Amino acid sequence: MNFQADPVDILIVDDREDGLLAMEVALSRPGWNLTKAKNGNEAVVACEKKEFAVILLDVQMPGIDGFQTAEIIRSKTTNRSTPILFVTAVNKDEGYIYKGYKAGAVDYVFKPFDSQILNSKVSVFAELFQKTRKLERQTELIRESERRERYLKLAELEVENLRRYRSLADAIPHIVWKANPEGIIDYVNRGWSDFTGLSPEQSQGNGWQRAIDEDDLKMILRLWLDAMSTLKPFEAEVRIRRIDGEYRWHLLKAVPEMSSLMLMSWIGTNTDIHDRKLMADSLIFAQKEAQAANLAKTNFLANMSHEIRTPLNAILGFAELMFTPEQTHEDNINAVSTIRRSGDQLLRIINEILDISKVEAGHMELEEIEVDVVSMVEEVRSLLQLQANEKGLSMEFKITSPIPSKIVSDPTRLKQILMNLIGNAVKFTSKGQIVTEFAWTPESGGRGQLRVYVRDTGPGISETDSDRLFKPFSQVDNSMTRKFGGTGLGLVLSKQIAKLLGGDVRLERSVPGIGSVFCTEACVKPATPDVEMLSSFDSPEEPKAAPPQKQIDLSHYKVLLVDDSHDNQILMGRFLKSAGAQVETASNGLEAVAQALVGEHDVVLMDIQMPHLDGYEATRRLRSQGYKKPIIALTAHALKEEREKSFNAGCSGHLTKPIQKRALLDYLSQLGHSPAPSADQRSSAFVIG
Repeated sequence: MNFQADPVDILIVDDREDGLLAMEVALSRPGWNLTKAKNGNEAVVACEKKEFAVILLDVQMPGIDGFQTAEIIRSKTTNRSTPILFVTAVNKDEGYIYKGYKAGAVDYVFKPFDSQILNSKVSVFAELFQKTRKLERQTELIRESERRERYLKLAELEVENLRRYRSLADAIPHIVWKANPEGIIDYVNRGWSDFTGLSPEQSQGNGWQRAIDEDDLKMILRLWLDAMSTLKPFEAEVRIRRIDGEYRWHLLKAVPEMSSLMLMSWIGTNTDIHDRKLMADSLIFAQKEAQAANLAKTNFLANMSHEIRTPLNAILGFAELMFTPEQTHEDNINAVSTIRRSGDQLLRIINEILDISKVEAGHMELEEIEVDVVSMVEEVRSLLQLQANEKGLSMEFKITSPIPSKIVSDPTRLKQILMNLIGNAVKFTSKGQIVTEFAWTPESGGRGQLRVYVRDTGPGISETDSDRLFKPFSQVDNSMTRKFGGTGLGLVLSKQIAKLLGGDVRLERSVPGIGSVFCTEACVKPATPDVEMLSSFDSPEEPKAAPPQKQIDLSHYKVLLVDDSHDNQILMGRFLKSAGAQVETASNGLEAVAQALVGEHDVVLMDIQMPHLDGYEATRRLRSQGYKKPIIALTAHALKEEREKSFNAGCSGHLTKPIQKRALLDYLSQLGHSPAPSADQRSSAFVIG
């Protein structure tokens, strides 16, 4: 292999122009490029820019002399090993010459010099420089040839490996791929192309990345880079886009293929785990939901136990006090009032639990009757005004857009929602006011949305706590040191009832430390097309004294009271006898059947859950034997299914415990002598509870 001789660069340094000219004339020959410098600083700068074959350096120069210049060149530039010839006319003694060699000189040229001798000396170093460069190029070519040969062998092995893997990879039901040591894909099997729709040519290089989810791709590349430094296998769960556009989860596994401690390639597989992962994720989610629900129910039951035991404690405690001899008549009256109030509180708790059960079971039934809006609002106001007054809160009811004075809806459920929302506002507000605003938005079909906003100046609710407001068995404060009582079911129940009424209950906004605004909506119908529209609520009048209740006379009644509880027999018996009724009692179903068939009773009050023979079966036996008198189920079961079971067994009506005295007597006074209702009449049968 022939190489053309390289031109060489020669640096000549002299502070005298005639000295530079003399060296330039002596060294002028083809292939020699002369660079001139007039002092040591220029020489150093020139050496930093270019590599010279030889340097001719004058010794005696202003500034830094030749010795100092040589030391700098040797220490700081790329010409550390470049031959330096000192050119001088000063001194030929050994000490002077030794100083030059110590500074890095390879030879001396003394002025005046012989051009042929100078040219000969420079030629030696120039040729040496050219031969060194030639040798370096030859060495690099040899190395390049060796590298090419090695790469050729590796390529042949790679081709053989690909050929060997291809048949096997195409036969298995998995995606198989291969990449070079730098992570560039150079092979994919048929499974990849069939799944992604990308051909092998489209997938090679970085083309495969188009089929990987963007977030997962970043994760894969990061794992792969780490694996390249450690040469260890890696795996990951990734989403790959199928040919129809759906992303499915795959388990990606990659292992390095080694040969004599050298990385040859990366072999990888992708296995579809989509269905398994979704199932696992759903199981994990369901487990977390179940754990959260169990925790919430545990907290709820602990709170419910507290809420139930609190009024029970008052009932039992004050009942016990009434037996103590030091109790005065006034003390007993107060004790009875407390027992009655605690009993009402306990009944409200039970009703809330039953209502939630009805809603969740889809058994909540709504009425559609005429509702006087003013009367409903005044009833809510009167029930909550005392509690607000005790806390020094003002209550205001306003109309922001005209509303119908009479609507068709379920008054009990509407009032229940308002009592919950406004009652909560009163409970949680320590100072300020409660403002309730009513608005009406007409809709097609004669209906409209009745919208009620309840604004308070209470503590407000944080964004985190607001997420738990309408979840069953969950309260904002589940701690043992809760400041406010309650079951935590009020808002949940209100929201469910509002949805049944065609509306909703939501937290409109809340600012901690400022207050909250709740909104409830219900889809209702004006009572008549020309109903009066209200623009404001009149100021509440002083409550009038309730008219005396009419005395009920049941002296013509003979009642068979069936109950396995002796206490209930006494209580209900006194209720009935106070109105003049004659009362006989039975303690189970067998006694009830025997006494009803031989006695002349006007009505049978039949308990349901009893030993020996329950009320359902006792009623069926009486009806099967031709008994025509009214049989009224008197039971603690209040669900719709229980009422239906009572009617299906042959009962004429259904009373739910606990029953108040007045309600029982009113019911019996209106009952008269009615036979058992037919199947078509049962939907309108008289029910209390």
